[in-house]
Amino acid sequence: MRRKIVSALLAATMTIGMLSGATVFAEAPEELDVIYLSCSTASEFWQYIGVGIQNAVLDMEEEYGIKINLQTTGPAEESQTEAYVTAFEEAIAAGPHAIVTATQVADATIPKAAEAVQQGIVLNFVNCGLVQEDVTDNAENYNEFYYCSNTSIGALAAEQMLAILEEKGIEPKGTVAMNYSVVNANGEQRMLGFSDYMAENAPDITCTETYFNNNDLETAQSNVENQISTFGDELIGIYGGNNISGDGAVLAAQTAGITDKVAIIGVDSDATEIQALKDGVLDAIIVQDAYTQGYDAMKNAIVTVMEGENPESEQQINCAPSAVLASQMDDEATQALLDPTLLAR
Repeated sequence: MRRKIVSALLAATMTIGMLSGATVFAEAPEELDVIYLSCSTASEFWQYIGVGIQNAVLDMEEEYGIKINLQTTGPAEESQTEAYVTAFEEAIAAGPHAIVTATQVADATIPKAAEAVQQGIVLNFVNCGLVQEDVTDNAENYNEFYYCSNTSIGALAAEQMLAILEEKGIEPKGTVAMNYSVVNANGEQRMLGFSDYMAENAPDITCTETYFNNNDLETAQSNVENQISTFGDELIGIYGGNNISGDGAVLAAQTAGITDKVAIIGVDSDATEIQALKDGVLDAIIVQDAYTQGYDAMKNAIVTVMEGENPESEQQINCAPSAVLASQMDDEATQALLDPTLLAR
């Protein structure tokens, strides 16, 4: 049976009062059911988000003195968008108090999100939502959105590439290979942020069209190998807009023996990228704070259920990206940023 927020909060037995602007209830529910609907259960990045979500559940159990049942579901790969929509339908049918999710297909997700909200489910998006940053459309179809500006990710990656080219003594004149996982609005902003920064700050650099790999490592490596073969000595940089694209760039550049002749930037860390950064093959990783995005999205969802209102004053919260270089990898905070599984309890 689907739970309305008011019934889940035992509205019939609540006493209205105010404490720091929140509604105080005479009797709170003893258990909550929450779902993390991932768009890729196999992806290390979405698992990092999940670590934050799991820790938020543990902290909120202690905070409110209740049992919170967390279910994680979703397709194995981001490209399985039909399976994602089906999983969303099943999550709604399960009638949880809250769902935290990320979507690669906003248009197909909007009607499902509207249904969830109509059923009284608190719906939060993390990293990839129904809207791009600073867009107010579909505000009625979700509670809160925690993300990292894709435009900022791309711009920071371009900024770091120019600095690395200078450090390596490579003239900022030539071609940069562009690679990403799947075609979606979020990815477009991430790639445009990069190319727009280059156009403004390094006009002698040409960015290729984006080669898409469907988040498949073999395809990612093959795409970069094709770019290396096509552009030859003109190639001065490789930009991998997500972790699989970064992995493919690393493997292809190693095979071709050109790691000292190009600047390679990856986004969203995984084990391959972390090792490549240590080895000096990858020059920088642009890292979103996946843990904090997941933690805050779930914490907000639970607080919204328990208090009866969203504690955030803004419906969208931007968590800024960071650039990590090999020289920073001994720092414990940086290690946890690169690999949030270190924070798992």
